[in-house]
Amino acid sequence: MTLRQDMLMVEEELNRLLTTMQELRIRVDALEVQNSRLLERLMNQNVQDEGTENLTSLYNEGFHICPMHYGQNREGEECLFCLSFLKGENQ
Repeated sequence: MTLRQDMLMVEEELNRLLTTMQELRIRVDALEVQNSRLLERLMNQNVQDEGTENLTSLYNEGFHICPMHYGQNREGEECLFCLSFLKGENQ
């Protein structure tokens, strides 16, 4: 092989590497966008779960969580409105 052939081989390999790098860069960008969206969904889900846990805790402590009587003492009685509200929050 001549020096010129060696240089052409190296140049071809560099071009292949550049193409691979560009493809990887596109994939990394797409994965970063997907990761960002998934993290946002996870954070929103955690906030919703935490809110549902707080409402359930309030209800179990004896308070209404339904919009009509929110915060009032249930005086030991079950409230169908509160229970249906919790059921809706858990779906």
